[in-house]
Amino acid sequence: MTSPQHLDELLTGLGLAEAATFTAVRGADEDAVIRHFGGDPDQARPMRLEELRDHYDGDLILVSRSGPTVVVVENNNYQGSREEVLRPLSRLGRTASAYWNVNAVSRLSLAEDGLIQSALDMVVPEDPFGARPDAWDPLLEGLAFGVSPGWGEGLTAVERATGAQFDNAWVRGTHRAVAIKPVPEYLLGQGIVDSPLLKREPFVSYLADLGPALLGRMRRHALDLALAHTDLRHHSLALAALTAEAIPATARERLRDDLTAAHDQALTESRALRAEEADDFEPEWERPSHRVFQQAIVFGVLARCTAAQLPTPTDRLPDILSSLTTAMTGEGERVEEFWMLAHLHDAAQRATR
Repeated sequence: MTSPQHLDELLTGLGLAEAATFTAVRGADEDAVIRHFGGDPDQARPMRLEELRDHYDGDLILVSRSGPTVVVVENNNYQGSREEVLRPLSRLGRTASAYWNVNAVSRLSLAEDGLIQSALDMVVPEDPFGARPDAWDPLLEGLAFGVSPGWGEGLTAVERATGAQFDNAWVRGTHRAVAIKPVPEYLLGQGIVDSPLLKREPFVSYLADLGPALLGRMRRHALDLALAHTDLRHHSLALAALTAEAIPATARERLRDDLTAAHDQALTESRALRAEEADDFEPEWERPSHRVFQQAIVFGVLARCTAAQLPTPTDRLPDILSSLTTAMTGEGERVEEFWMLAHLHDAAQRATR
């Protein structure tokens, strides 16, 4: 196996240390791998690996063979980290990928038999997920994730999992450049599709007619969950915001300002409480300061919803799901319901594009 230190040097030399994805599929056919990435093998052209640094933008993959393994390299792209690519590839043979970007967002994935067996963050690797979260464990012995300044450990893990060799012979070997069209996202990903939530209302109805017509209803559902989760369901400002379309415009302006002030006040209170709390408080979401912080987020969302009713009322809430995610931390049925709702909301939005 190639050492992590050598692989870090390799990435730097190739101009791929900042943002890249390396995917390896053991025992697969190159043309089949290209198709699973959304490319046409007949459109492939030769390219040297070091030339990939000049293709920082756009959907391009570089495909090659290393021993029994097909290797795909992407510069500043992440298709090989997506389950829509990894799961079909893994039906061709054991598949592993390492992805990282300029913001140190990273993922190391291992897929077999059509499932993501294990995936983890290479900076904070303590919380793997997948069908068998511990599937990476025997392949990671001696690798120092979260400590090394580079991504060589991730590439070493990919080598161990698939038999690929990212050595000088591979670098100098034959590589095929192929433009790709990213494959469509799954409606529901692994670990979600079998959720019991999908067997009850309102999720049954959402799935039956998933599309843009449901976005308003889903956003109100998400807001109701957040209000209950943060104990604001009966707060006078929240109750007023939920019926803001029925009051005069001048009253809506005052309500928006009151909600903004409530957000600012709760945020200040949260910071003051946090300064007095122990650093090792567990779990994080049960800190008193965090509960007040969650309320600040919801007040801010309500202010935004009220502002959307100015100068005249609208028939649908703005997109508030991403803003509510920081308020919906913790455990319990409401949290699980919110995250399922967020997945379906994303799918409904994609249907509008």
